Amino acid sequence: MSPNYNEEKIQIIVTGGTIDSYYDIDACTTLCHPQTAIPEFITKFGQIPESEFELTEICMKDSRKINHQDLEKISTAISLSNCNRHIITHGTFTLFDNARRLQTLLAHNHQQVVIFTGAMWPLVGFSPNDAGFNLGSAFIAARLAQPGIYVAFNGKLYQPDDLEGLH
Repeated sequence: MSPNYNEEKIQIIVTGGTIDSYYDIDACTTLCHPQTAIPEFITKFGQIPESEFELTEICMKDSRKINHQDLEKISTAISLSNCNRHIITHGTFTLFDNARRLQTLLAHNHQQVVIFTGAMWPLVGFSPNDAGFNLGSAFIAARLAQPGIYVAFNGKLYQPDDLEGLH
């Protein structure tokens, strides 16, 4: 028996990465925001009401610092959600690597649509940037893709094994 999923709602799982960062002039690098900026962007610019998504913030880290415990938290968040469509915002350094790792943590026949996405430039404070486009692509993919794990980036939908990385 399959659970009763809310087909209209998408779970957004936040892990940090450049997409959810700001540029620190003193450090000459991007640093993750203390809290995600994604829900405000989605409602303001994507015109997606809060009733159509649920937010789960796992961590705010550079993807090179995401560890096995973080991936287990992502897997648990997916399994406990009443959504069967999920977007994971993630840093680009280990995007494909962690998509492959998550495949091993989810049940073989999980029946979930899981879309990883990220950006080369932060969502807030850089214009133009690829972040909003990639996030929008992830929403479309989450609504239309068949169950499985994917990476939405630069207008394309990849399988986790398609690329090693984006850098």
